[in-house]
Amino acid sequence: MTQNIFISYSRREVGFVDKLVDHLEEETFNVWLDYRSLVPGKPWEEQINDGIKNSNIILLVVSKASVASDNVEFEWRQVLKEEKKRIILLVFEAVDLPPELEKYEWVDFRGNYKNALKELDRQLKMPEQEKHSVPEAGFKIPSIVWLAFFLSLIVSIISIGAVWTLFIPFFLIRLPLGILKRTFTYMLVQASLFMLPFALFLTVSFSTDPDVSDIVDFLTYASIPFVIGLIFVLRSEGMQRWGKPEAVAPPSANNKKMAYPDFKAASFFIDHAPQDQKIAEHTRKVFKEIGHIEEIDPASADAVFTLVSRFKGDSIVDSQKQMVYPVIIQSNDKISKPLSRVQWLDLRTGVRNLNVVARLLPEPARLLRSVGIRPMGNQTVLPSVIMYLTYFIAFLAVVCIGSWLPYILQYADEFIYDTGFTVVIGQLAASLILFGGLSYLMVKNIVDRKGFFASLLGLILGMLILGGIILWQIEIDNMVFDLLNTNVEYRGYSAYYPRVIYMAGSLVMLVYLWFKRRDLMFWFPEKK
Repeated sequence: MTQNIFISYSRREVGFVDKLVDHLEEETFNVWLDYRSLVPGKPWEEQINDGIKNSNIILLVVSKASVASDNVEFEWRQVLKEEKKRIILLVFEAVDLPPELEKYEWVDFRGNYKNALKELDRQLKMPEQEKHSVPEAGFKIPSIVWLAFFLSLIVSIISIGAVWTLFIPFFLIRLPLGILKRTFTYMLVQASLFMLPFALFLTVSFSTDPDVSDIVDFLTYASIPFVIGLIFVLRSEGMQRWGKPEAVAPPSANNKKMAYPDFKAASFFIDHAPQDQKIAEHTRKVFKEIGHIEEIDPASADAVFTLVSRFKGDSIVDSQKQMVYPVIIQSNDKISKPLSRVQWLDLRTGVRNLNVVARLLPEPARLLRSVGIRPMGNQTVLPSVIMYLTYFIAFLAVVCIGSWLPYILQYADEFIYDTGFTVVIGQLAASLILFGGLSYLMVKNIVDRKGFFASLLGLILGMLILGGIILWQIEIDNMVFDLLNTNVEYRGYSAYYPRVIYMAGSLVMLVYLWFKRRDLMFWFPEKK
């Protein structure tokens, strides 16, 4: 007889739970997990109680967050009312257990994951509860986490060679501790890792000390295998189970081939903010082409699709009384609690799979299981076109500002004491501040989808202004060396690297943006 399992946990451990459920379902267990099992349109508490009542075994994921969670406590106290329920504690972190839970079986998942799975499978196959001592205390983490820690420690030391970039060592020096505490931000760390070898190469080019150049040159080549290794380790299944939601790679929807149900027309309503009008119109078009009917009144619709973005975090209808699908198109840290309890349809990486959604619309459970993903809180996830565009702008700013450091350091006395440099210093300071401030504002506007630069016109104008500042700095570069009146070994670096990266990078980005133009235009908000 197939056993029914109810899983109680904290959202901080959603990566661990998601992988665990995949394993249990492969072992033919029926698993009740909130975001996979809660059906929109019905009261959550009633569904949770039914999930507990219909389960033979309760798996309680023990962690600091779950022990402190009122929702988790509510669930296990509901279980204790039913004396025949079997409880197995899954120890993710060692904590002091409430006295009521100390007598139950447990499996230690802090060490070897595969061995822990075997032990859990063994216990699940036992006909009745075994006697166990209280779970062991002490600090213990999986070996893959130690590997990530040591790799990040090496990378953090190497990143000191790129200290002039400020943001690269800012994220990488803190990474080893962040890995142990599960608190690092995956997307920012990934960007820093991608840029580190390039920043070190520029450090060699800019250096005025041959000994320093030799050291950093070695670090540049040495960094590459460690950076690649760390990226792969951070994306490994072990680290995806380990990290908190913000510390893991964005999940992807299930793309397995599926058999579609016989078509049955359903009525729908698109609930969205005015800024998300373009995506709403595209969704309407796809649904109508399939044969579904749009309702003017959301209360009359079979299903309400709420487009979640920074402009909207709640639905206009009660998701416990009506079928609501949260469709997240942009990360939002203010999503309402009802919408955060169910599986999302995730369009943050691009507007895709709408045909699949439309074909599965008559069967909500299959729809969520097939194309839904686990809720990931306020983790920043961007379409690839936006991510690479912001990486390019940020890296261009780093190069443009950093390329002046060797001159400033080598000729500090002239810059400070020679009155002939007064005008040059003023222009240089103004150009660097303007370039850095404009780059920051462009990246912020684009990522937030808010502000002048969160538009095609704003992006084009911003890039032209950046190019104009680089031309201005070429003139400043000529003024500096005319005043120095000497043959300087590093002459032209502050003009050469920014110009080459700007021209070559802009050309590559232009081609890339053309192929990804639909994702780009969907991302830019509609003006009110």
